[in-house]
Amino acid sequence: MKYKLTGIFFLLIYLVTPSYGQKRGSVWCFGDSALVDFSDTSNIALGTSAVRSRGSCATICDSSGSLLFYSSYDYDFNSIGGPAFQNGEIFNSQHSTMQNGDSIVMAGWYYETVIVPFPLSDSLYYVFSTNVTGNSIKGLFYSIVNMSLNGGLGGVIQKNVQLENFKTVDCLTAIKHGNGRDWWVVFRRIDGPSAPNNDFYLYLVTPSGVISQN
Repeated sequence: MKYKLTGIFFLLIYLVTPSYGQKRGSVWCFGDSALVDFSDTSNIALGTSAVRSRGSCATICDSSGSLLFYSSYDYDFNSIGGPAFQNGEIFNSQHSTMQNGDSIVMAGWYYETVIVPFPLSDSLYYVFSTNVTGNSIKGLFYSIVNMSLNGGLGGVIQKNVQLENFKTVDCLTAIKHGNGRDWWVVFRRIDGPSAPNNDFYLYLVTPSGVISQN
């Protein structure tokens, strides 16, 4: 079942998510190689990331605020002829492409990727992504990162698993479930400029996997 949410309700969700807590969102990697570390708010640090994107990016840290990995659309990869609409990358804490972290479905817009911890796991993470541009590759996808691989630098063990195959708007987000363990993933369908809609779709992320609520 799809959900028709009001713009105000979705805006409230959008502004407060993703809500990690415990310093999970302490490091921001974005823009043209920017990095800002808020783990010590009395001494905010600036650095350099591997992001080369005007838009989509997401970062996650461990509970102490140390960077684990991040994902983004890679403009440089696109400019040298990467696969159409698979120009996303997942980078490790050393700012190198994670093992198997290339060719993630994504395009150069905004809010097309979000990272969600796998409930009850210390090492697994979902990287959700959408593509709002192409006709041949469209919908909602996820990849799974295992941080226990490669000495803690992580590796992608599943990539571009497709959940939906319709066009979406670039407003993918996630919010923690009220049970304090699971996560909601929220995204919006679009039927084209001539057929706008307010249809939002939900997936629930649990220890058993990603479950459609549509």
